[in-house]
Amino acid sequence: MANVVIIGSGGAGLTAAIAARRAGAGVTVISKTAATVASSTAYSAGLFSLACGGVSPRDQYEKLLKTGYRLNDRALLETLTEESCAALEEIASLGVTLEFQKGRASARATAKNELMGGSGLVEQLVRIAKECGVKFIEWSVAREIFTCGGRARGVSVTNWRGRRSLALPADAVVLATGGAGRIYSHTDNPERMTGDGYALALAAGLKLRDMEFVQFYPVGWAQENFPMWMADTTLGDFIRVTDAEGREFLPDAYREWGVKDGKECNYFARDKLSLLLARKDREGGVFAHIEETPAALWDDPGFLYALTLPREFFMGRKEPLRIAPLEHYFCGGVEIGTSGETGVDGLYACGEVTGGIDGANRMGGNALAHIVTFGLRAGRAAAKHPHEMPKEFPAREAGELLSADGRPVAEIRRELQRKAWQSIGPIRRADEISDFLLYIESIKKEKIKAATPQEYLLAMEMPGLTASAEAVAKAALARKESVGAHYIVS
Repeated sequence: MANVVIIGSGGAGLTAAIAARRAGAGVTVISKTAATVASSTAYSAGLFSLACGGVSPRDQYEKLLKTGYRLNDRALLETLTEESCAALEEIASLGVTLEFQKGRASARATAKNELMGGSGLVEQLVRIAKECGVKFIEWSVAREIFTCGGRARGVSVTNWRGRRSLALPADAVVLATGGAGRIYSHTDNPERMTGDGYALALAAGLKLRDMEFVQFYPVGWAQENFPMWMADTTLGDFIRVTDAEGREFLPDAYREWGVKDGKECNYFARDKLSLLLARKDREGGVFAHIEETPAALWDDPGFLYALTLPREFFMGRKEPLRIAPLEHYFCGGVEIGTSGETGVDGLYACGEVTGGIDGANRMGGNALAHIVTFGLRAGRAAAKHPHEMPKEFPAREAGELLSADGRPVAEIRRELQRKAWQSIGPIRRADEISDFLLYIESIKKEKIKAATPQEYLLAMEMPGLTASAEAVAKAALARKESVGAHYIVS
């Protein structure tokens, strides 16, 4: 029986774990926190976009290709559109609650709250995984993928609460760590989305692709003392949205882009709207006129959904609220084949840590269809690796990261996030990116101070943050033309 280690406990890692276990493998999942929390899947809206209910795979393929500016990997895209409906039906048959409609599906019925539409999906996947015999190692960080003879043979893991390290032998390893939204000061991603998988992949000798294509969600609350959270793109369909000069600019923009409203914009023009709002934000701000809301609108479910935050944040407001883009999703990542295979034998990847499916921009709802389809495929493929005698290798200790006279890790992290937002955020300038790369080189050499378990975790996340930020910056500098989610000013 093959021994499979899966790094990451979001939707991609959990579906890979279930598929590998059902295929007969012994499976261990590594999670930086408790397995049911802190993943982007749990934080998602819980909505899937896919070919079902009268939408054909060919129609879906063409929509995704257009949204990705035809820079998508065609083989991956074809696999996704042909198999996503069957993949969702498979996890539904195992006990995941899904509601299917034309061209979409929803897991929101089991969500714990309005803000985390995917939370119920993750809880159900964890339950299914545990029931079929998947083991979990929680509160732990994967530090290194051990390779021998060009093949993945295990993972070095450190428990950040107890500072204990161990070596996990494996016949196959699956990277499912999500993206790197936390390289930015403005993001709706959970705190633990720090690009660990990109750093692990690079250290194992893999290539990353399309890292310049970071998708920024157009509408986020930017008001002082507000949670850093998205608002739906339909917000402007209900209330006035103006720039610093008081002009309502969204209707003209929608007509120019060929979309009829904020809902269509969410699916097909996130990149355009993000760029527009980022420009307006730099020019003085963008404002949602919540103070003008008619009383009857507070009973409209669509309007309340567009706000995303509970109505208590908004009732009684007498001034407009500032909005601006947030980092939302990484379209780029590890190069994979249609079964999640990578350039290292026995090393697979699935979910947001991979690149190629979305091209230069992602269609709304495609992320969850992606993680389930390729999570199942990667898990099944990993389970097929023959079982061999385990290789012994040393666990990687984290002591080398720390120094008593170093700078506090939280301070370095905040500084990196601010500089990343300015240099490789929605609007990019070549000279600022070049300066940012010099900055990355400097903090790689910096001594870090960490005293508490939480700071110890932050220290172990720094390699992922720096590797991811560097990869985005280099890719952004190399692509001279603006396209999709990448906009560079000459």
